[in-house]
Amino acid sequence: MIKKVALFDFDNTVASGNTITRLLQYDIRKHPWHCIFLIQMAFYYGLYLIHLSSFEKAKSALLFPVRYMSDQEFEDFYHQHVEIYYYPQVVAEMQSKKDEGYVVILCTASSEVYMKYNQLPIDQLIGTRTRRIGNHETSEIIGKNCKGKEKINRIKEYLKNQDIEIDYENSYGYSDSNDDIPMLSLVKHKKRVLLKTGEMIEFKE
Repeated sequence: MIKKVALFDFDNTVASGNTITRLLQYDIRKHPWHCIFLIQMAFYYGLYLIHLSSFEKAKSALLFPVRYMSDQEFEDFYHQHVEIYYYPQVVAEMQSKKDEGYVVILCTASSEVYMKYNQLPIDQLIGTRTRRIGNHETSEIIGKNCKGKEKINRIKEYLKNQDIEIDYENSYGYSDSNDDIPMLSLVKHKKRVLLKTGEMIEFKE
């Protein structure tokens, strides 16, 4: 079935700032000795830059706090250190699109392990996935980092499973970054969210 869709990025689009940076700050404040893992993170990013390792390996190293957090800590982190930075007008835009019958999709490179605690007016969260073993989260990324062209793959996968075809002419996309041009190519109406104010303007490449 053909449906109107509204696609939203998250970092610096729905909320100001970078959630992974906030996750690192949250973890190191609680466990200062975790600074040692920054060396491992730098090592894997170095390997990635010289094409000896994947970006996913580097990001898995970056997500080291995930290995040491409980589900309750993930929820607390989201509510105390992420949602307080929402742009109210963007959340209102989300709600408006939801009320108008759009399929509202939040698609982000941030980890689903904490993003799943959002209470935004969305139909589907699509984020970077990490492996869970029993009741314990790991920082191992499943598949690809949810960024760039991977966002298209994940969005199309979800829509196919829901038997939804995008009504291109009447659908919207929102992002702060040119990195999301692939995702925004799925819809006709493209909005750029300005970093300092959260104001939504026409997206010009």
